[in-house]
Amino acid sequence: MGRRNGRTACTEENELLNSNAIKMSDAPFGRSDSEDDIIEDYDDVVNFKGTCCKDRTALERLLLVLIVLLIVVVVGLAVGLTRPEIIPRKDYCKSTQCVQAASTIMAAMDPEADPCQDFFQYACGGWVRQNPIPKGYHKWDRSQELSGQNLYVLKRYLDSDVPLKGKAENKTQTFYRTCIASQKASRQATLQRLRDLVKGVGGWSVSTATQKWHIDTALQRIHRLGAWPLFRIKVDVDERDPTRRYIVKIDLGETVVPTDMYPPLNVPSPPPSTPKPTPRPGTTTANNNNNSDSEQITGMTMPTTPSTTPTTTTTEDPAKVVDRVKKLFVEETVYIMQALGFNSTAARQRARLMADLEHKIAAATEGKAHIHDRFSLYNVLTVGELEANFSMFSWTQYFAVLGLNVNPEDEVVVFHPGYLANLTALISAAQNSPDEKNVLRDYMVVTLVRSFKQYFDPALFDMEELEADSMQEPWKRCTFYTNKALGFATGAIFVRGTGQEGNVDEIQRLISYVRAAFKEFILRKFWIDTKTRLKAEEKVDSIINKISYPGYIMNTSFLDNFYQKFTVSPDNWFDNILNWRTFDRQRANIELMSIPDRQKSWIRPPVTVNAVYSPIRNDVIFPIAMFHLPYYIPNGPKAVNFGAMGSVIGHEITHAFDFQGRQYDAEGRLKDWWDPHSTESFGITTQCMVDQYNNIQVKGNDVDGDFTLDENIADNGGLRAAHYAFMKWLEEVGEEAPLPSLNMTHHQVFFLSYAQMYCSKWTDMGLKLHLLTDPHSPGAARVNGVLANSKTFSWAFQCPVYSTMNAQTKCEVW
Repeated sequence: MGRRNGRTACTEENELLNSNAIKMSDAPFGRSDSEDDIIEDYDDVVNFKGTCCKDRTALERLLLVLIVLLIVVVVGLAVGLTRPEIIPRKDYCKSTQCVQAASTIMAAMDPEADPCQDFFQYACGGWVRQNPIPKGYHKWDRSQELSGQNLYVLKRYLDSDVPLKGKAENKTQTFYRTCIASQKASRQATLQRLRDLVKGVGGWSVSTATQKWHIDTALQRIHRLGAWPLFRIKVDVDERDPTRRYIVKIDLGETVVPTDMYPPLNVPSPPPSTPKPTPRPGTTTANNNNNSDSEQITGMTMPTTPSTTPTTTTTEDPAKVVDRVKKLFVEETVYIMQALGFNSTAARQRARLMADLEHKIAAATEGKAHIHDRFSLYNVLTVGELEANFSMFSWTQYFAVLGLNVNPEDEVVVFHPGYLANLTALISAAQNSPDEKNVLRDYMVVTLVRSFKQYFDPALFDMEELEADSMQEPWKRCTFYTNKALGFATGAIFVRGTGQEGNVDEIQRLISYVRAAFKEFILRKFWIDTKTRLKAEEKVDSIINKISYPGYIMNTSFLDNFYQKFTVSPDNWFDNILNWRTFDRQRANIELMSIPDRQKSWIRPPVTVNAVYSPIRNDVIFPIAMFHLPYYIPNGPKAVNFGAMGSVIGHEITHAFDFQGRQYDAEGRLKDWWDPHSTESFGITTQCMVDQYNNIQVKGNDVDGDFTLDENIADNGGLRAAHYAFMKWLEEVGEEAPLPSLNMTHHQVFFLSYAQMYCSKWTDMGLKLHLLTDPHSPGAARVNGVLANSKTFSWAFQCPVYSTMNAQTKCEVW
């Protein structure tokens, strides 16, 4: 098959349908036995072999050719540029599911908007108008909306007097009720518990015991309590062999705002003995979040402090950025310190010094600390080498105090050795300066206290005006944290109470169609070599689907055993928070001593509106909480389910082949399995998408195309895979009756369903925080950016050439 000259690697080729009732074999989606079936064949043009042509003059034959070509051009333009229309029919779908889907779609739309100029407004204008941002939130979206509904259902069961099954479920109910009861607890009693906690880790620098304070002892105690100043410890599978063992990993610590908002300082350089990352052949370095689990979308956000944060660009003066960030830190810290007994002057003076220290700590990261290149990020050392290179304290003793079974000869992973070296130098300097030592001491204490504020009403610290993304309603906050702490037990309560099984078979069928789309269409790129493509297909086949909930949570004996060491007090919410953190630390050590099991691991509570792909497990999780509109309707119209849930499935599978995901093989092993030329071509395809999203603005704020790259790749690839899967289903099964009242084709409904998952609205501050901290593009960019790349979308809505939603350069990675 001949290749088309001049084809750019980042331009979508095969998404334009060419008929109103097109079949797969006739479409640009048509399957081929060729390895390069996305390349159009222009080698064989019209070939005239009839005997009548031989009797014609040269001029007549030329005119005949021109006439035929003209007819082909005219017909092609007429078909390609005609909006698909539904032939008037009376047999509209009248099922409950169709009526519900149609009414939900219509309610969210703004039919007055032009879908070819701003599809987000067309799809979501009604939802945005009808849904004000709730008090205490900086944004509101469909996932939060559905999460709130699910939490309310769960709350009814936790509030009920009906006895629950087993000890674990009853612990869950008790945990929730102590949280609710804490709203009536004395504010001073809670603050006294925090003061006692501070005293237990060494106290403030103004205490009389200043000379007895040691950073190693204080840090060990604070980390045992689940707060992570300076750095964070976690236990996860060893990415070099994820089927063999778990390993301890050392990552960046908590900061109030993203570390990369701070321009770099002149911090000490790593010592010569620090292990240097060695990039593997065929990897590309760029800035990005280093989380190994790629999430589709985050639902029901709560006030949390990120442990790892992205690099992002800004056009602001760096000095102004630093001033704004420090002001945020100072104001919050003053509230905390005043609540714990400091006067305003002393609190503000100390808070400013701590803000300067946090700036130094945050700026100690190694430039682009968040990189796509996992090989460079994954630095393995023995504990003995850790002691030699980063001698801030005894690491062997540190791990022992945390209760982790780690010996000097055991290996650990250091994600940012340069940062850890800079941190060692900063701590060493503070040890030699009483003033700097006191600031470091107070900074660690404030980090500890700050980690507890999310579990209480903001009024505890008089912080109502500062609080962001917080649930003001006590029931919602308590239900959320109960679900987070005892997610298996809440999942069992939810499943048993609702009677839902999660429509596993139907979701599995959707997945099978999307998988086929990847193997038959998405992975067939002209720039990828055959060997790499076959391995990619093997990886798709090896993805473990985890749908609805893990069956073992319905086993009461399993739950009781799993939560056996989770002590729940019947009358003390503060104790239960501490017990929760102790339980998590104990579970980490149990995992460290066990063998990973890809089939059984389930890293999100089932009552979570959040699909997730894990490259180190090569699995996808679709929790039961997602199986409602706008994501899915059981036994509903396929245009709706393929457009929404099908795109979610495609999004997660695409993560297996984004910048980070492609560095892991079919078993989740960190391994360079790509041909170098295919790797280079992959990098070229991404630049188009980076440039495209860099030019997108949302409410006057720039999207960062580098930071959001992996999620943008997944959004675009996921939609294309879902639509191909939908086309394949149409070819095999045939069209369903159209939805009532919409007067839309199935293809138009498909794209509306995709878009309406991302209906969202923001306060100005909420949007800025999202752009700085969340690797997903904002909703409007997720919708318009993806659909502007789709020729099929432009065909479905008859978008004119040069209209906003019919971009002339259509970027495609997958």
